[in-house]
Formats: sequence, C-alpha cells, structure tokens
Amino acid sequence: MIAGDTGAFSTIYLRYHQPLLRFLQQSAKSPALAEDLLHDTFVRLWEHRGQLDPTQPLKPYLYTIARNQFLNLLKRARHEARILDEMKAHALVESENILRTINYKETKQLIDEALGQLPPRCLAVFQKCHFEELTYKQAAQSLGISESTVHNQMVKALHHIRRHITLRNSLTTLLAAIAVL
Repeated sequence: MIAGDTGAFSTIYLRYHQPLLRFLQQSAKSPALAEDLLHDTFVRLWEHRGQLDPTQPLKPYLYTIARNQFLNLLKRARHEARILDEMKAHALVESENILRTINYKETKQLIDEALGQLPPRCLAVFQKCHFEELTYKQAAQSLGISESTVHNQMVKALHHIRRHITLRNSLTTLLAAIAVL
C-alpha cells in the first residue's frame, strides 16, 4: 500500500472496515456520521500512505486517525455553533432595531395626527416650546401672550396628544383581538 498498491489498500479496508465502524458509531452515536468518519479515515490513510512506517502496527494508527477525525469534527461543530449563535444574536438585534424603527414611525405618525387636530394657537405654542425649545417665557413673548396661557395651551396640547395615542393604540389592540377571533 505504501507504494500505491490499491489491492493492498482494499485488503486493509476489508480487514479494518467493520471494527473501525463500530468504534466510530460508539463515539459518534450516529450511523451516518460514523460512515462519513470511516470514509474520511481511509482517505486520510491513503493520502498519508508514504509516511507509514512498515515496522509499526497499522491498527493503532488507523484508530488514531479515526479518533482525530472525530475530534476535528466536534471542534468544527462547536465553532459552527458559536458562529450560528453570533448570527442569531445579530439577527435578534437587527429585528429589535427594525421594531424600534417601526414603533418610532408609528408613534411619530400618531403624534403628527394629533398635532394636526390641535387648534391653531395651541399648535403654535406647542411648536415654540417643543420643536423650537423655547421656554414658556420666551414662547409667550414670541407669540404676544401670557406665560400662563402658554402653560395652559401646553397642558391642553400634551393631554390631547396622549389621549389620541391611547385611543389609537386601544383601537388597534381591539381590532387585532377581533381579527384573532
């Protein structure tokens, strides 16, 4: 076999095939996996036939190759499992980001709807205080109204926005519950 004699290799294969397969089945706990490992073991033996020492017994060498093939498979499987875990974690983060983006867009849309329903003065006060980030005093001066009016209009605006969002979310939840039935 060392010289490339395929007949000698076949003889070795026939002699060690069954005992090596049993050994691999005990280790791998899977007949299909054991068959693959057995095949890989004999391929490896053939590829490294030139390195064999004819004075040494072949059986321990074959079992060592088989055991190493199995251990390498386990190592690869652990590595692939870590990669899959990382991919799952990344996918989870991505899906959470997508959900946050969707929730943000939905909430922004609800706020925009609520703002569209505000009376003009209330909307102007809200825009000055919230979007332009003016203090109540600065907003009052800018709009030519009193600070207490700014305060009252902001309370009114925030109450309306909260009520609008709550009603819409309640309606959406109710519709979703009805759809499930």
